[in-house]
Amino acid sequence: MKFAKHKDFDSFLDALSPSEQQICLRIRALILQNFPILKETWAYGAPFYKGRSRVCFLYPASLPYSGVKAGVNFGFNRGNLLSNEQSLLFLGDRKEVAYIAILSERDIREDLFLEILHEAAILDKEQTMTQ
Repeated sequence: MKFAKHKDFDSFLDALSPSEQQICLRIRALILQNFPILKETWAYGAPFYKGRSRVCFLYPASLPYSGVKAGVNFGFNRGNLLSNEQSLLFLGDRKEVAYIAILSERDIREDLFLEILHEAAILDKEQTMTQ
């Protein structure tokens, strides 16, 4: 399996379509502005946001093995443990990772995304404290 080798956000953005760029820039800003404790790291050529462990990530259709034809998956590493009260997370046949499929910038519902991110950040803190 061969993944993209992006190690910084600029090279990552350069590989994306304009629509994917807009989505990723907006979600990244939402994460970094509201959750400064989450640090951007890289895995599989994609940005992951980590507290004590990986919390969430951005995986656009342009990257290898995305499994989608368009847009960006905004994934949550422990999505199976989130409440999904907003009914936005899709787990599919995965055991742990859930994501929100974002097809265009209009699909970004900041208030609901922030609720999910807040819950994921709390879960990250609680899960790693008990281990």
